[in-house]
Amino acid sequence: MPQLQIKGPTLQHWETKLAVAVDYPFFEALGDPSETPSSNLDDGDIVWLVPRMDADFRLRQEHWEVLSLEASSDKLLAADTIKRTEFEKYLREKLEKLERHNNQ
Repeated sequence: MPQLQIKGPTLQHWETKLAVAVDYPFFEALGDPSETPSSNLDDGDIVWLVPRMDADFRLRQEHWEVLSLEASSDKLLAADTIKRTEFEKYLREKLEKLERHNNQ
């Protein structure tokens, strides 16, 4: 959020876009894709990129949409949050899965 608040207005003034890549669980916590997502770069300031990881641990394009700085801020402020312990457990599980995959 702080980066968005600091960089967003400057990039808006420069007529430049900010791209933010997040995983689907994070984007889901923001309220999922918009009802009518736009892929027109003229429709906003922030390009939200939501890739998915395939079975070979490669990132693939899943969803992307363009939102205004204001709409992006609203999504972040309305997000469902999780406890730190849950987040750390989730990351540990992902790392263990990746480690098992690399050791095969």
